[in-house]
Amino acid sequence: MFKKNHVHLQIKKGEVRAIYLETDSSIVRTCAALSHPRTLMGEFFAIERCLKDVLDELLPKSFFSLSPIAIVQFIEKIEGGITNVEVRAFREATLGAGARHVFFAESSTPISKSQLLNFNFKQIEQP
Repeated sequence: MFKKNHVHLQIKKGEVRAIYLETDSSIVRTCAALSHPRTLMGEFFAIERCLKDVLDELLPKSFFSLSPIAIVQFIEKIEGGITNVEVRAFREATLGAGARHVFFAESSTPISKSQLLNFNFKQIEQP
């Protein structure tokens, strides 16, 4: 009865690419808050607003649609890597943007739709 939604969020410096896995539709949005010189997580509330705008535009508006399951993937390598605090901040921002669950892909190369849809999400440890 309820339609599941899966969204793949590819995050890199200055932009977010979101792919709605059920329909293959995607959008790319620039996000100035992702342009901090030392870290990917710039201003938390601006990133949350950017993610909310992306999800609102990408996902269908239906009474019977569940909030999306988001798979967040950091595409660019950041000097020193992504810290646990940044991962938690991105999880909180994604949940605040409307996601039901948030998972993180460990690969920095884009993952195919078939790999994402066939993945056992229970295997991913949420930090």
